[in-house]
Amino acid sequence: MNPTRREFIKNGLTFVSLGMAAPAILARAAAEKVLPGSGGKARSGKILVVLQLSGGNDGLNTVIPYTEDLYYRARPTLAIRRADVVPLSYKIGLHPSMSALKPLYEQGHLAVIQGAGYPNPNRSHFRSMEIWQTADPTSAIAGEGWLGRYFDDEGHLRENPLAGINFGGELPRTLYADYGSVVSMQSPESFQLQPIAGPEREAEVRAFTALYSSGTMANSYLDLIRKTGMGAYTSSEKIKKALAAKPGDGPELGTPSGQALDAAPAYPAQGRGSLLANNLRTVARLIGADLGTRIFYVSTGGFDTHANQPNNHANLLKDVADSIAAFYADLQQRGRANDVVLMTFSEFGRRVQENASSGTDHGAAGPMFVVGGAVKGGLYGQYPSLEDLNQGDLKFNVDFRQVYATILDRWLSAPSQKILNARFEPLPFLG
Repeated sequence: MNPTRREFIKNGLTFVSLGMAAPAILARAAAEKVLPGSGGKARSGKILVVLQLSGGNDGLNTVIPYTEDLYYRARPTLAIRRADVVPLSYKIGLHPSMSALKPLYEQGHLAVIQGAGYPNPNRSHFRSMEIWQTADPTSAIAGEGWLGRYFDDEGHLRENPLAGINFGGELPRTLYADYGSVVSMQSPESFQLQPIAGPEREAEVRAFTALYSSGTMANSYLDLIRKTGMGAYTSSEKIKKALAAKPGDGPELGTPSGQALDAAPAYPAQGRGSLLANNLRTVARLIGADLGTRIFYVSTGGFDTHANQPNNHANLLKDVADSIAAFYADLQQRGRANDVVLMTFSEFGRRVQENASSGTDHGAAGPMFVVGGAVKGGLYGQYPSLEDLNQGDLKFNVDFRQVYATILDRWLSAPSQKILNARFEPLPFLG
């Protein structure tokens, strides 16, 4: 006799929304020996936060050559008035919506990478994002992500499933690895075992842990699934416990001595910026909890500004700048600003010439930002020429893999040449 759904719930389990993404090559991972579980001590160390600006951010109106007449001639309606630009130098400034980043620049904790890109730029959202996420502009078939290769090389995923955490509905290719899994979640609230029968949650959890704890060797797909399932469950419990902490419970919500924070950082509370701000606030809290996470990945979108760019782009940039500034202030209050580097990127910039719809179309090179207490702030690379263009687009002056190499070599202490499959000259914004 087949069991009823009610009997299955009562005697079995329901495993929903645990988000432990496993884009690994399963056969290779299953052939591995038993991997260390998540019960050991988490490894702490330097942390990288990647902020992806999806859609192709208009770099020319983000980091602005406000003394260039060509800029104003190419953008008669979209150009930012010289008087409104937030100056970083006598030639270069930020969009006025990004004024929250000016103090970080003045304190020497914001590096602006000018004209970042790669040879033979692709103007397809999908393909260019793939190139940035894999650090491979030439392969027709994209494989592991550049940070996935970092995890494989370092072995952190084999020690702690929480070594990498992504906030979003889809795991970015950046974190695709040959071995192990990373946590990928829409929100901490959804990243947990979701019981269908609420009153029987404890029975479901017992059934789940008993079933997924079975097996001794990672020599089959079933054992791999068991390990992934248990890693997801234990990770969700650790995250839930960390975020449930209250002031005075421990160092997570205070200074290194465990004292309560004097005041909450001023994260944007309303409007479009709240999702990004909330994600970065959660990142700061998890950093404070010291779960051994080395990589956090956060995305925000809407940068495909083909039309009606002025207001939309201004709101997007304000969201990014205000959220980053609040995140940095949060880290300072926790005594962790020197332990964290945040890097932004977008899959491409936009064309120099504005279009007829009060917007801009897909382009090529654009700026990157790197923020952190250990960052040597300033302008890096030369601003791309507005006269010498590539089919109407800015030419790159800094290969984005130089930024990755700098972070790998000088921050994560990882072999960039091995991970990026080539040697790239680092930039002096770290070390």
